[in-house]
Amino acid sequence: MPRNLGCFVSSAGGIFKSLENAKNLGVNSFMIHPSPPQRWNSEPFKKEDIKKFNDARGSYPEINKIYFHGIYLINLANPDKQKFHLSKLSLLNHLNLLLEIKANGLVFHTGSLKDWTDDSKGIERVVYGINWIFENLALPLTLPSAPFFLLECAAGSGKVIGDKMEELADIFNKVDDKYKKYIGFCLDTQHLFASGYNYSENIDLFVNNAQNILGLANIPLVHFNDSKTPLGSNKDRHEDLGKGLIGEEGLKKFLNHPKLMEKDFILETPSLGEFETAKIEVEKLKSWAI
Repeated sequence: MPRNLGCFVSSAGGIFKSLENAKNLGVNSFMIHPSPPQRWNSEPFKKEDIKKFNDARGSYPEINKIYFHGIYLINLANPDKQKFHLSKLSLLNHLNLLLEIKANGLVFHTGSLKDWTDDSKGIERVVYGINWIFENLALPLTLPSAPFFLLECAAGSGKVIGDKMEELADIFNKVDDKYKKYIGFCLDTQHLFASGYNYSENIDLFVNNAQNILGLANIPLVHFNDSKTPLGSNKDRHEDLGKGLIGEEGLKKFLNHPKLMEKDFILETPSLGEFETAKIEVEKLKSWAI
């Protein structure tokens, strides 16, 4: 079975455009921002865009996995009522779109506890927000069996939530039991490194910890990036594969660990900004994979 390897692609001009963009880059999996990531998306996605995507989907049988990334404004710990509601609504709109086009997962950053003197209150707000989102899903469709609402590990600056796997597990454990089977995690090699996880030194130890804390079955997706900043820097700064401080050897250990090889690996590196350099980066990823 071929591995699912891909990258972020553009959805400019409509989400259906992403299929052709992914094919042109030669990937079988990809991630998109279904809406501009710097703006609130408080309205449902247009039915005509959904129809165009679903009509086009059959022309791209080589595409195995499709992921969404939530907008950057989301903070489910926000004490501001309006911004908290907009965060919930944005994720709800993304989930409804995911179900309509049968995508595989929605990745998002849970947010920051910076405005809470009692961090536990912020975590409670995140949990409340997640429960609210699932309670308000509008589509009367059978939900996917695999985890598709994916909390991403963070790089750790400030009071961001999720720079340690234990924090993500804490949120998961507090969510209503009936929603747990839909919730999983997205690991990011750069964020983990910036948070102090030196997996290149002992990848087996890291994988065992991930299994014990999060459960490997709950981790369908890995964002695969090198790092511009050093181990434990707490800075979210991606670098092209093999050009950063994690390096080729460390990244290959992660990519080709026997217990991680069935995961979907998606690039988010700087070279994806231009087609020609993105193509080179994709081919490098493929060449590294066993």
